[in-house]
Amino acid sequence: MRRNRIIDNPYAADSVGQTSHSTGISGFEPRISASILVQIRVVAILLIVHGVLLLIMGGFLIGISIFMPGMIAAQQQKMQQPPNGPSVAQMQTILFATYISMGIAGVIPGIIQIVAGILNFWLKGRILGIVALVMGSISIGTCYCAPTSIALLVYGLIIYLNNSAVQAFALAKQGLTWSDIEKMPRQ
Repeated sequence: MRRNRIIDNPYAADSVGQTSHSTGISGFEPRISASILVQIRVVAILLIVHGVLLLIMGGFLIGISIFMPGMIAAQQQKMQQPPNGPSVAQMQTILFATYISMGIAGVIPGIIQIVAGILNFWLKGRILGIVALVMGSISIGTCYCAPTSIALLVYGLIIYLNNSAVQAFALAKQGLTWSDIEKMPRQ
């Protein structure tokens, strides 16, 4: 003899009038890991800090691109120039192009990381966060932030590609606040 059993659905909303926050799938209430919510904020803060450091270093390198070629040229004019070496004008152009490109490799990712970090702190702009993490690899051109850029890229992608993080960003996109998402059932 076969019995009919009623199986409780842990994802279904209570029938007492409470509504669940849905991700578009009927009767599905997402369960977001509490640790992922904390880690999203950690990555966002790291993006902001790393972006500020990149911006400072990029600005410093752009400043060097303005003053260093002239200083090197003045020093070269005092010294005896070898016959088969680059001219003073060529040396100035090479130094300017090198330092300005290094500075830009710090400034652009720095700005993007700061903006993405601020948005990601409030669970907005997940794709921009991923782009900012990848853009951080351009900062290798500054010869300054390569190790931290690579570490932040790996750590950030692990967090931002996690299913709980995707759900948290999707819920925020639907209009839920951080505290609403934080109060949801946990895994």
